[in-house]
Amino acid sequence: MTTSPLHRLETTVLVDHHSFDLLDDGGPQEAVPDFADPSRWLFTGRNAITVVSQDGSPHPARVTVELWPAAPDPAPGGVRAEVQLDSGDLEVNPLVDPDAGWIDLGGPGMYEVEAYQPEDGHYVFRIWNPAGGPP
Repeated sequence: MTTSPLHRLETTVLVDHHSFDLLDDGGPQEAVPDFADPSRWLFTGRNAITVVSQDGSPHPARVTVELWPAAPDPAPGGVRAEVQLDSGDLEVNPLVDPDAGWIDLGGPGMYEVEAYQPEDGHYVFRIWNPAGGPP
């Protein structure tokens, strides 16, 4: 099994209105979060990964986005989902502040994402192409 990511982005984002996004500007963004369901915090759709935070708003959060060459071993408490990206350039996007950084995932395609919180206020996103290799 793969032991390390190919690329990593580490940044801080301001969580406002209880959410922030990872967005691909290559097409329409279509994640639809359900703010009424406290058991879910990760939502994906075309060109969008949305995190809903139950913490007070606004507050800073650490964000780590990693590109893996293959599926990593599951993280404790991790949530997995699929996301279709039209360009493969993913930016960390708060609702109110400038973008917090971006990572090139290697092109358009269907990706798998696992998100987990190793500690309060820190979100880790591990992303890979489920077919292996470039998307």
